[in-house]
Amino acid sequence: MLNVTPYLTEDLLSQILDRLPVKTLLQCRCVCKPWCSLIDSPCFVKAHLKRSNECNADTSLLIRGFVICSVDFEDQYNATAKEIDEPLKSLLYGTGLVGTCDGLLCLYNQKPDIFLWNPATRKCKKLPAAPTGFRCPFDYDRSSQLCGFGYDVVNDDYKVLRMFQPGGSDLSGSKVTIYGLKTNSWKRLENIPSHFELIEAWGVFMCGALHWVTFKTLESCFVILAFDLGVETYREVPFPNLENKNPDQFTLTIFEESLCMLYYDPFIHIDLWVMNDYGIGNSWCKLFTLEHPKVIRSGMDVRPIVYSKSRRDVLWESDNKVIWYNLENKKVKTLKIANLPDEFNLSVYKESLVSPEFGFSCDGQHLPKQHEKKKKQRQAQKKR
Repeated sequence: MLNVTPYLTEDLLSQILDRLPVKTLLQCRCVCKPWCSLIDSPCFVKAHLKRSNECNADTSLLIRGFVICSVDFEDQYNATAKEIDEPLKSLLYGTGLVGTCDGLLCLYNQKPDIFLWNPATRKCKKLPAAPTGFRCPFDYDRSSQLCGFGYDVVNDDYKVLRMFQPGGSDLSGSKVTIYGLKTNSWKRLENIPSHFELIEAWGVFMCGALHWVTFKTLESCFVILAFDLGVETYREVPFPNLENKNPDQFTLTIFEESLCMLYYDPFIHIDLWVMNDYGIGNSWCKLFTLEHPKVIRSGMDVRPIVYSKSRRDVLWESDNKVIWYNLENKKVKTLKIANLPDEFNLSVYKESLVSPEFGFSCDGQHLPKQHEKKKKQRQAQKKR
């Protein structure tokens, strides 16, 4: 067999390979050592992630029940849920989702343990225990739950944020700690300002920040409180200025990679508002409305997932069902998924090569210790 590698520059080879899906690239690692080193390199991982995001490639649905399944469907109305393989199946059994970012999932269980997991590469990392005072079991006390996971573009790091307020459900003035993948450690931050009351415990990640719907007690108004993962400070994002609307019926979400707000008008309709220009208050506009009695009856449990390829339909999660809603004729069709759990949560997942093991940048900084050790050994051998 002809070895074509000598005839390709590393840059040209990289441009060819970064167009391939993750599954194929994992197989390509076995071709030869240079290919394996290239595919594992941080610069290639970033280039592949960037191209996948631009082309909207390697996208699937992730179903989270007591077991975690992935769904790839070509037929719009039929699909099959496939469980993850052992040994991770037993490790991640019964876990809940904090958030997803760049192909990484942040999960928690009741012990409490926190994991970073890449389903595409099947690599998983258990985070070190949180500081004392942040180790309460999740879900038993709403104020002790994890609060968010996302990417710090300033420091090229993935971070997990957790809040805790002892003695009450009012999260105003909560204690805060943050985990960084590069340092593999937690650190305490300033408490949340006392004049904010968090309405939702889970932070929504967008544009390098985590977001919550909050009530500002000093001004008696609702605002979106954002925590910037890069500079690790709080700031406000404008709330939609809607007259005669009850902010208690709003839910913050991400749809089509934009910050969105769902407004539930009970038994009438569900509106999806999108912030077209992030951070600009007057850029909020209504994207579309769901009007179907059977779906609206589910109330706050209804959530949009993704557009169809034609963009005429929207996939919704509704009361442990997955449905397509046609925006033109306002009709609903159920997506039949074989092996679907009785209770589940649904999210969009984009495959990547990003590793949960460690974080490092293209300039060679932050290399893991074992790589540094091998590098020093090679240098010593050359000197001898």
